[in-house]
Amino acid sequence: MKINENPTTAETLTNEDYSKAMNFIGQNLLSSLVQSIEKLPPHLRNSNVISQALSAFLANIIYKQFPESPESCHQMMDAMTKLVKMQLDNYSQPAQ
Repeated sequence: MKINENPTTAETLTNEDYSKAMNFIGQNLLSSLVQSIEKLPPHLRNSNVISQALSAFLANIIYKQFPESPESCHQMMDAMTKLVKMQLDNYSQPAQ
């Protein structure tokens, strides 16, 4: 699965479009993760196993985008890390 970084559609995507897409994908990934965790034996349902599984998943997704460029893989991971930190910061801020 290679992500298209240069969409060829004539329309410009709005922040709402991105938000809807992000929420749709996020909800589906979360649902799949919860189902997978529930199928694990109880002794494997811990944060270490989940963290390792998620990191392997992300590494595979990133690698498939840039299999010939370790530098690009690291740049994408750095960009994703910044986005995750921003999301976590949003959670810690009181609702306005």
